Parts: sequence; structure tokens; C-alpha cells
Amino acid sequence: MPTLQDVAQKAGVSTATVSKVLSNTPYFTEATRSKVMAAAKQLGYRPNLAARALSSGKTHTLAVVFPHIYDTIFKDPLVMQILEGIESVATANSYNLLLSTPRLTDGDLDEPYYQLIQSGFVEGVITIDNVPTASAARGATENGLPTIVIGLHDSQFSVRNDDEYGGQLQMQHMCELGHRKIGIIAIATHLNMAVNVRLQGMCTIADQYGVDFDALPIAYGDFSEPSGAQAAHALLDAHPQLTALICLNDRMALGAIRAVRERGLRIPDDLTIIGYDDIPTAAVYSPPLTTINQHAVQLGEHAVMMLFDVLNDNTPTPVVIAPSLQIRGTSAQPRL
Repeated sequence: MPTLQDVAQKAGVSTATVSKVLSNTPYFTEATRSKVMAAAKQLGYRPNLAARALSSGKTHTLAVVFPHIYDTIFKDPLVMQILEGIESVATANSYNLLLSTPRLTDGDLDEPYYQLIQSGFVEGVITIDNVPTASAARGATENGLPTIVIGLHDSQFSVRNDDEYGGQLQMQHMCELGHRKIGIIAIATHLNMAVNVRLQGMCTIADQYGVDFDALPIAYGDFSEPSGAQAAHALLDAHPQLTALICLNDRMALGAIRAVRERGLRIPDDLTIIGYDDIPTAAVYSPPLTTINQHAVQLGEHAVMMLFDVLNDNTPTPVVIAPSLQIRGTSAQPRL
């Protein structure tokens, strides 16, 4: 295996210069950097990451933590969009990602997660934190790791969607179309902080339009399509007069569309449906789903850029990203 000394000899520079160039240290001329990189490539040199970490205190590895709540993260397109944003910025900065999906156990996270954050293997943590009963960020910060929260848990450094405004946009769109007989498909209030804030936003707008929010029928799902279908059936069985369904995520909205079709109803002629997230499927579904775009890729990008700021001893301010309404084919005025 070629060594650092071999690269230095071929490039005609010192081993210290080779080490610093390969670690992306600035202040070298482009000519020097090009010579070192060309020599390393010609020799097939691969740095020993473990040795580099011991000498520099940097592993060039970040932990991305998505707590397992309902089902695997790989079924959730929203999580994949957030991860896309994180990966693009991390890779551009020569950092690797380590994905962790700890399980919640009695209001805490499982032991393997704590082993990870105590291992010294990662330089920092990005975590989705919207579950009231447990916080992945708390354990990381208590172990001295720079940590960025995507969500609503208290944290010095955080990135989040303006969920209250998103809920306002959902209800405002329904009310402006003329809907008053509205059902809601949500998540149990003790399980997700973001959904609770969206409901608060809906309530604010409902009051402005003279709609008794507390009287609107509500059913609960678990973010999945089957749960959205089940909730839609339950709402329409009990309240066949409904003209609109507000769903607190897109997957449940897609499930609701399926349930409405099974009942022989047409969308949006007989029933309007709106989702939340704007996952890729939303735009190509039939009919395309009206929804709230919470700009998930940007959430990921901002989170990792904020983490790099912290790692460079800066103090970034929290970021709140405003969602936007995407009007498509599942919303229309109620039939008279």
C-alpha cells in the first residue's frame, strides 16, 4: 500500500503538506494542491481514516438520527427528501453520514443510540425531534456533541418548518373555497409536536371564518396510507355530509383518496382533499394532490450548514422555513 511519504516524494513536497492538502486545509496554492492530488491518484493512495481521526480529532462523519416511531423511515418520502438535502451539503464538504434509527422505549431511546453518541466516532448530530416524550438531541448534547434539531424540541440550534402557518394555509384554502363541513385526519396529539402546531394554525383561521373548529370531526392515523384510508372511512361513515378532508400528511391524504374512490365518490367533485408535505408522489398522483410544501430538502440543507457553522465555532441562529400552498386537482368548491 502506498504511504503518505510515497505521495510526498512523487509530488515533491513535504509529508506535512500532503497531510494538510488531503485534509482540505486551506491556504495552499492550486498548483500545490493539484500536484498532491495527482500523485495520490496515480499511486492509488487511500488515507487511513482512523489514524487521521486520532491525529486531528476529526472523523469527517456526521450522525443523522431519525427516531423510529411508526414504521421504517425508508417508507417515508419526506424523510428521504430531508436526507437528500443533508447528503448533498455533507458530500460537498467531504463528510460522510452515519444513519441511526433508534427505537423509542418507555419515553427514551434505545441503548445502541447512546453507544453511538458516546463512541467518539461522529463529530456532530442532526436529528428529527418532534416526539414530545423523548429527544434524541438531548442525549447527544449531554455527551458534548454539536447537535442540530429538525423540529420543535427545545434546542440552541434548530431548523423547522413553520407548522402553524402551514395549518393556517390548509384551513384558509378550504374556507376560501366555501367548505364548512370539514373533517380532519390527524395524529394523536401526544405523539407529534409539529402536528399539534398545525392544528393550532387551523383553529386560528377557522375562527376568522366563523367555523367552530372544536365541532369539526377528527379521526387519527399514523402517517401511513392505510391509516389515512381507515380514518377517511370512519369520518364518512359517521359524517356523510362532509365536503372536505384536511389531512396532516400526504401519505394519509393518498390513503383517503383511495377510500373515497372505494365509496364511489369523485374527487374533487364530491369531496375535496388536502395534504401536507408535498412528497414527490403528490404531484403525479391521479388527481394530483393539493398540499402544503414544507420544503424538506431545504430543511436538510439548512440543518447540515448550521452544523458546519457550529463545528467551526460559530453561533448560528435558528431557521424557520415558511411552507407554501400547492393547489392541484383534489380541491374545488363544494357542490351546491
